[in-house]
Amino acid sequence: MEFDMDRNGSSGISSLTERPYFYDVALCDKLTKEIFYDKLGYKMISLPLFNKQPEELKTVMDQWLYLLKHLSTMDRLPSFLDKRIFGLIFEIGEIGKLTEELMSYEASLKHKRDAESVFNSAKKSGEALGHAKGLAEGKAKGLAEGKAKGLAEGERKKALETAKAFKEMGLPIADIAKGTGLSVEEVEKL
Repeated sequence: MEFDMDRNGSSGISSLTERPYFYDVALCDKLTKEIFYDKLGYKMISLPLFNKQPEELKTVMDQWLYLLKHLSTMDRLPSFLDKRIFGLIFEIGEIGKLTEELMSYEASLKHKRDAESVFNSAKKSGEALGHAKGLAEGKAKGLAEGKAKGLAEGERKKALETAKAFKEMGLPIADIAKGTGLSVEEVEKL
């Protein structure tokens, strides 16, 4: 946090701890004052209250807090901060000090990447929609063709059954073929 939560000193936290800038907060029931759920809490740091000098930094946390508090005013990474750990964050902080031209370039790159992302998303969406539409059309066409084929097979089977019955009744083969739509050869094979 970039502000002091306890400006008027009402909580008394600063007098209770050697780290008045660090808050370890847990949720509790207001009536019973019991911790509500011990696995959920907040760790907050008030950077304005962190006032250690470089020679007072003893822990890595102290070094991080010092860097976060003073990063905007640093021109280079101080020697008392380990370059392996803090070098990358310092480089990231340097981006905040970019010139207007470089910031404009970065913004144009971001705009280009955003446009490409939108285009690729639209393309994927269109492909998925086209695939679904093609699948539905193909399914409908297949069903129609299957239905037509089934009807044709059913009509042929019915014609064969009728021709067989007429042949058993002794009707002339030419008349049976004419009445059922079958060829004379088909009627003879029955």
